[in-house]
Amino acid sequence: MLMNDEKPKNLQECFERLKKCCETLSAECNYSEDYSQFNPPATEEEIVKFESTLKFPLPQEYREFLKFSNGARIMGEEIYGLDSIGSSDVYVPDGYLSISRVEMTSERLAISEENGKICLFWDLQKKPWDFELELMNLLEECEGLIDSYRYEQEREERRKAGITEEQENAALEALIEEKYRKMQEKLKKQQ
Repeated sequence: MLMNDEKPKNLQECFERLKKCCETLSAECNYSEDYSQFNPPATEEEIVKFESTLKFPLPQEYREFLKFSNGARIMGEEIYGLDSIGSSDVYVPDGYLSISRVEMTSERLAISEENGKICLFWDLQKKPWDFELELMNLLEECEGLIDSYRYEQEREERRKAGITEEQENAALEALIEEKYRKMQEKLKKQQ
């Protein structure tokens, strides 16, 4: 059973699905609770106050995330809250404020102090990056982990019920052949 094949319609839906997936990883898939955690949201006033000290606005997608969760740990990636933005980081050059890090790597997202744009740094190599894309990638990875876990659970149940891998593969092949046959019939009728 796949989690959800559809892309989120907006950032808020992405945040909510990501949080729900992380909760599912802990509750259902035996991941520790500290593998993914979301902080309480930042207020608009807190964000505006922070931006006034920066002297430039934070990127809109990142602002929206802070209003959802003022920092989070999502499957090994830490997205900084207001209290951690720009923490001293040897993997981010001067003129950039780090806003996330992936554990045990040099991968960082950072905001340019010059133009407020988000960049990805990996081994000090810089490329433009999109915060929304980062969250979509995390969501896809999280949903994939849950799908894999559920598939393995279902597979174990089939083995306990005496269904062999060969039987399973034969049933899958028959299903594919039947769908193909029906598709061919439908195409012939349309001609």
